[in-house]
Amino acid sequence: MSSTVIILIVVLLVILVAFYAFAILMRKKTEDRILALEERKESLFDLPVQEEIDSVKKMHLVGQSQTIFREWNQKWLDLSSNSFADLEEHIFEAEQLNDSFHFFRARESVADSEAQIELMEGDVEGIRQGVAQLVEQEKRNSNKIQESLDLYDNLRSDIADNADLYGTVITELEKHLANIETEFSQFVTLNSTGDPIEAAEVLETAEEHTIALRAITEQIPSFIKTIEKDVPKRLEELQEASDKFVAEEYILPDNVNIKERMDDLHDHLVESSSLLEQFELDRVEAELGLIQEKVEELYAIFEREYSARRNVEKRSSVLKEYIEHIRANNKNLLLEIDHVTQAYILSGNEKGYVRGYQEHLESLDSDVDEILGNIQAKTMPYSILSRRVNSVVNALEDIEKNQIKISDTLTGLRDEERAAQEIAERFDSELRTIKRYVEKCNLPGLPKDYLDLFFTTGDRVQNLFKELGRVRINIDTINHLVDVSTEDMHVLKEATTNLTDHAVLAEQLIQYANRYKAANEQVAQGISRALQLFENSRDYDGSFDEISKTLELVEPGAASRISGVYFKNKPTPDYLKNKKAR
Repeated sequence: MSSTVIILIVVLLVILVAFYAFAILMRKKTEDRILALEERKESLFDLPVQEEIDSVKKMHLVGQSQTIFREWNQKWLDLSSNSFADLEEHIFEAEQLNDSFHFFRARESVADSEAQIELMEGDVEGIRQGVAQLVEQEKRNSNKIQESLDLYDNLRSDIADNADLYGTVITELEKHLANIETEFSQFVTLNSTGDPIEAAEVLETAEEHTIALRAITEQIPSFIKTIEKDVPKRLEELQEASDKFVAEEYILPDNVNIKERMDDLHDHLVESSSLLEQFELDRVEAELGLIQEKVEELYAIFEREYSARRNVEKRSSVLKEYIEHIRANNKNLLLEIDHVTQAYILSGNEKGYVRGYQEHLESLDSDVDEILGNIQAKTMPYSILSRRVNSVVNALEDIEKNQIKISDTLTGLRDEERAAQEIAERFDSELRTIKRYVEKCNLPGLPKDYLDLFFTTGDRVQNLFKELGRVRINIDTINHLVDVSTEDMHVLKEATTNLTDHAVLAEQLIQYANRYKAANEQVAQGISRALQLFENSRDYDGSFDEISKTLELVEPGAASRISGVYFKNKPTPDYLKNKKAR
């Protein structure tokens, strides 16, 4: 026998042995799953489902409970008579297939059986829970009924013992109690005849109604007290206030009718009582809140009229005196204006304003006569009279403020004139000082623009003196001239300072630059141009700029250094000393 044949025989034997081992292993695994299925089936079959159903059946359920029980019972009958037999058949089929080495079909049959028993276990658990719930519901009903009845009995006793707190609402409360008692009777009937599910719903409804009625009864006494005692008392007090209001001859505004408002309040009170009997507690609260607002509105009207009367009595008594006081002020102010206009020209139409005040006073005087007549006749609400009195007083106060303002203006004219005179004299003195200061500088002459500025400023000051010297002066014109002269003097002082500083510095820099004149032609030419500007053109600013640029060519920084020394040691000019003194 050749080696090739031997190898083939050995390989074949190995394959046969492997297949046999695989077949034995697969058969064993499937067999274990079948045994597990048998155990689950036996466990499921041994459950006391039938006994539990029989015990519920003895309860003789009716109605909704009976319907639910029938559904669970029918489901159990289907399981026990059909599903178990079908499962048994599938398990037997799996065993046959496994024994005949149809491993894959056997595995599929086992898997189907496992899925089937899993569904059956779920169904059995649902049946047991549903049946148990019926039993438990009956027990809960038995346990809960006493608790609910205790709530109801306590509520009924409280209502009976405190009937006087509920007023006319007691009848409605008793109706609700009777309805709840009917619900409890219905529960007892359903529970005793074997319908615990529907009985539980009725019991829950009865308990909810009991709790709700308890909540209502807790609020009713407060509402009863408010409706039957508090509000009537407030309305009685309000009526007394109204009667007193009429007795003291108060007049109400046209839009206020006390009788209509009181009738409206009584209507709202009746509506609150009716709503309370219907247990419309939210609407009762809203009605009572509305009553409170309306009562407060009436009291506010009374208080406003009382306050207005006090204001009228306090202020109306002095109106005539106040008008006479303002009228006297006006007369004195006219005399003062006439006196002042002898020396001053007034440009603010003060006299026109004062005459306008006189006309306004006549109008106010007429208003006061009418107001006093209405007060005497008592034909108008004090709130309206108070506004008219306040209007007159405010108008008189405004007139008085304006009179004081005009009087202060007139009084201040002399002070403004004196201040302007002092300024004119100071400016005249400073002009002379500036002139002497410039002359001391010994300049070859002065630029035309500087001379124009100097003479223009002098003319301004002379015009100020001229205006101040008039028989009747215009203070506005004088103040304008003071402002213009002040600005001109400021500009002139700056121009004088720049002119003299640049002139002195130009001379010093030209002298300093002379040391470079012989050796440097540019310097010589720069000095020549600077001297030409200084002596002939009298352009001291230009001369300073020219010599500064020239020096910068041969000695950078020299002009700045010399200027710094100059300004550091320069004495304050006389025309600026007066400024510092002020």
